[in-house]
Amino acid sequence: MPQDPFIYRQYAYLSITGSGKSAVITDVLEIEPDEEWSEGDAWRPEPMSSKRFSMRWKLNSGGLETDDLNHHIALILNQLKRKREVLLSLLGKYDVTIVCVSYNLQGFSFELDFILQRTLTDFGIRLWFDAYNLTDPHAEINDLKDQLKALEFKKMN
Repeated sequence: MPQDPFIYRQYAYLSITGSGKSAVITDVLEIEPDEEWSEGDAWRPEPMSSKRFSMRWKLNSGGLETDDLNHHIALILNQLKRKREVLLSLLGKYDVTIVCVSYNLQGFSFELDFILQRTLTDFGIRLWFDAYNLTDPHAEINDLKDQLKALEFKKMN
């Protein structure tokens, strides 16, 4: 059920990390990444230049940020459907993860489709969840306390 995209959004991407050059992953998977960098690439511009400590290869789902996370995961798996053996060959040398990112007003709850769970396991892909609250609960509590004080003051006068 889509909600206001300004208060609710989520997406997922495939992340492959490890040592070496990201081009190795591109060559093995025969898929162009949406973002990538290699170990040793420049990370910050001068004068505080530093180098990346590891390689990262990223493939976005291509879904809308109002789509369910199951849909994002299914889109990624659809791009990888003929790459199972290749992905399994990467395990041990690289970390292969689908990262699910969710921005919500307060809580986060998600149930992964069981068929997707099986497929992820079969492909050797693990899940990582990054869930963010868009509001500060402490600030909300203080605002509610202020409103309560104002109401109490109004009753007294």
